Amino acid sequence: MQRADRTTRAVAGFVDLLLVIGLARLPDVVGFLSAAGYILIRDGLFDRQSIGKKLIGLQVASSEDTGSPVTYRESIIRNVSFAAAYVLFLIPYAGWILGPLMLGTECLVAIGDERGMRIGDMLARTIVVQDAAKAVVMSHERDRRPEGSTFRATAHPEENE
Repeated sequence: MQRADRTTRAVAGFVDLLLVIGLARLPDVVGFLSAAGYILIRDGLFDRQSIGKKLIGLQVASSEDTGSPVTYRESIIRNVSFAAAYVLFLIPYAGWILGPLMLGTECLVAIGDERGMRIGDMLARTIVVQDAAKAVVMSHERDRRPEGSTFRATAHPEENE
């Protein structure tokens, strides 16, 4: 299992954030509950990947055993801090300070940890890894390229041959 780098995780998180913003725009309590629900169970959906992780090719796996995919239980444990930050954002003034502080703490812990684990990962005993199927496809594509071949983008396609 190849551990996912922080940049790739951030892109997947941004995709999930856009989805949460869209869900939160639904009317009244439906929007709040669907956004909070997605935040909590997102890593247990769709082959045990959130939509952002599925698009980017990441997967959350158990850090203790052979890297088995997580269940809804681990998803809720690892994402409860994000759900709490979401709820805090709804509280004027104090929540606008405490929510970003909570998210900033999660990011700082992930940056400072040598395995890239944030607080939620440590509590749920999970780690974010490259999706095995996509990693195999990417390695095959890398192996198929002939050594020393480079592609140069030019205005005339016949020059690339």
